[in-house]
Amino acid sequence: MEKKRKRSAKLAARVQNTAELTGFTKDYVYAVISGDRENEEVMTTYMFLYEEENKLLKAAKDLVPMV
Repeated sequence: MEKKRKRSAKLAARVQNTAELTGFTKDYVYAVISGDRENEEVMTTYMFLYEEENKLLKAAKDLVPMV
């Protein structure tokens, strides 16, 4: 029996934003991410959003002292 993957809200939001910024469909963006299609613009935009999200998360964690 095959395991079901959990839906990632972060991934879905990032894909939605990438699709809106590049003008491609969400399905096409998912295909590029999984390697089924090649598109430099989509991959660059997706990775930029991913890296900026990580920078923002790190900055927020640095602001909140750990107890």
